[in-house]
Amino acid sequence: MIALVLGAALAAFNLWSRGGGLLIRWADALSTAGAFLILMGLLGLVARLGAFDTMAYGFSRLWKPRYTDLVEYTEAKAEKRSRAPLGFMPFVTVGVLFLAAGLILRTQV
Repeated sequence: MIALVLGAALAAFNLWSRGGGLLIRWADALSTAGAFLILMGLLGLVARLGAFDTMAYGFSRLWKPRYTDLVEYTEAKAEKRSRAPLGFMPFVTVGVLFLAAGLILRTQV
């Protein structure tokens, strides 16, 4: 639901800022919102795969360290992420729908 609202808000803002109305502007707005949502979803996938664990471990060491080393931290986070739902998938799915709608509109111009 959040991805859908965010995509609609991005498309609406794009239309409003460019003067809206023309079919090609609708296609551009939907395509831009779709691409942004897909990139957000892919960033979520990269985070789920653990690309930012080293940086997060470094920040966690600044305050109250709960883990003895990076390996323990990475294993604990991987276990936690394996139980969590795939939070990035709604963004990718809605982004693909917005992008497809924009491309369909683009063929009509």
